[in-house]
Amino acid sequence: MYSQRHRFLFALLCVILLCSSVQATNLQITVQDIIDNSTIPHATVFLNGGNIARTNTLGQVYLTHSGLNDLKIMVSMTGYDDWVKTVNRNETSLLVNMSRKTLTLKVSLFDSDTLVPVSGALVNISAENVTMGKQTDLYGSALFGVTATTLYSVDIEATNYQPRHAIVDMAAENREVQYWLLSGNRFAIEIKDTDGKAPISDAEVRIDSGLVGKTDAKGRLVIPVTRGNSYTIEIRKAGYQTLTVSRVISDADAIYSVEITKAPIGAFIYVFDENHAAINGADVYVNGNLLGSTNQYGRSTIPSLVSGTYPVEIRKAGYVTVSRPIQVSNPNEDYSFEMTFENADLSLFVKDNEQKIVQNASISINGNVIGMTDDRGQYNTKLKFNIPYNITASKDGYQPASIQKQVVSGNATATATLTLEKSLDWGLITVIAAGVVGVLVLFAVIRMIGHQRKRRHTVRRNDI
Repeated sequence: MYSQRHRFLFALLCVILLCSSVQATNLQITVQDIIDNSTIPHATVFLNGGNIARTNTLGQVYLTHSGLNDLKIMVSMTGYDDWVKTVNRNETSLLVNMSRKTLTLKVSLFDSDTLVPVSGALVNISAENVTMGKQTDLYGSALFGVTATTLYSVDIEATNYQPRHAIVDMAAENREVQYWLLSGNRFAIEIKDTDGKAPISDAEVRIDSGLVGKTDAKGRLVIPVTRGNSYTIEIRKAGYQTLTVSRVISDADAIYSVEITKAPIGAFIYVFDENHAAINGADVYVNGNLLGSTNQYGRSTIPSLVSGTYPVEIRKAGYVTVSRPIQVSNPNEDYSFEMTFENADLSLFVKDNEQKIVQNASISINGNVIGMTDDRGQYNTKLKFNIPYNITASKDGYQPASIQKQVVSGNATATATLTLEKSLDWGLITVIAAGVVGVLVLFAVIRMIGHQRKRRHTVRRNDI
């Protein structure tokens, strides 16, 4: 009985040890590219149809299994054919070599000027010690069988065209690439503005003094040349400085980019007042910078301006500042500015000839009544600088008084005094005159009466 118990315990221990050994079975899987033996990270590993893991950055995955049965392993990766194999349950390491998928690469060639397919061109592609070459068909195409996830170098040669080189990265799908071939005698000139880098259209291009064309809306012109020769290239455009360069156009030259500078064409600024009289000494500001002042004829010359739009501001004491943009396009063109006079404060005082204030006196300027003096004999108004005005003060009982006043620019406040003289009282004068006349008449009558009495007295004496 005791012996049987020991045998049972021993057998149980063996089973436990055997099970422990089975559970501890590990399998290391390494996935690599069959062509360059580079490891493949992020490949998906399936065990018996189930997705169980992805390879790490070293292209490895560790699988723990029971060890009781053989393992059906499948490895899948984008751009590669699936790898499938049954692995013995006792294997502890497994190397998976994956083959890249076979894809197609279509190369199509076109003439860059006419967009017509280029047939008969030789297209060579190469990658990892593999080189293939084909000629394009009537449709300008060549078809290659290539492998996925591979970089291919593409070299193109065609009669009367410049060679072309490119790199194509084949991922996991078929691909078509298109290339435009430049004529072997084709040479492009691209012209831009030096300041704004904008393309310049309608610029004349001359080669060895002969006009070969004008640039298009993109500032480009394509011309035929014989490469390896030296040419004198001249570029002309209204409003720009003419550019002349000499250069050898080699086989490596496809496009010549050049910048030209605007030529100063200048402008005349003419400034006048609201009476159309020229203003001397008005300051001319362009882009906020003082560039000159007007002369006695009201003109200022700004020779440095090139074609374009400029904000112009005119300033002068006694005038309202005026500003507006000008579009400079033609040489030495006149741009006129009219300035209105500023208003100046003017205080008018009205007094009589005894220097007493005169209230409620009517004030007229150039014949138009504008108001009346206050209780201080004062009236305040505004006049424009540098213009003469006729100012009149009037009131019943006084003779009107007039002055001519011109406020000179620079005076903050101007004053003027008008003195009124009292008018004669014609009614009183008439009464006095009538009285004087009456007295004279009475005196004459008295004298006449006295003379007659004297005469009578003399006659009587004679009678005696």
